[in-house]
Amino acid sequence: MAGLTPSRNQSGERDVSGGITKAGDANLRRALCEAATVMMNRGRSTGLRKWGAQLAQRRGRKCAMVALARRIAVILHRIWIDGTVFHPDTVPNMG
Repeated sequence: MAGLTPSRNQSGERDVSGGITKAGDANLRRALCEAATVMMNRGRSTGLRKWGAQLAQRRGRKCAMVALARRIAVILHRIWIDGTVFHPDTVPNMG
């Protein structure tokens, strides 16, 4: 979609998960990452921001920003496809 998924390198018994793939539209990826950064630093307190802050404590700020950008992309995709209504105070379960 926007290149925000981890790359995988599989060979025999080896399965390495790497950084983001950077496939897809660079401008979309940049906009999503910027939105996630603003949400993490200056956004109002929502379920998504709390989720990102908890993830930042466990995995680091940059990893949390990319994960939050990907979650925003998935939410936007669901809204565009089936007209789902977004409630900012709840964190959608993405599996």
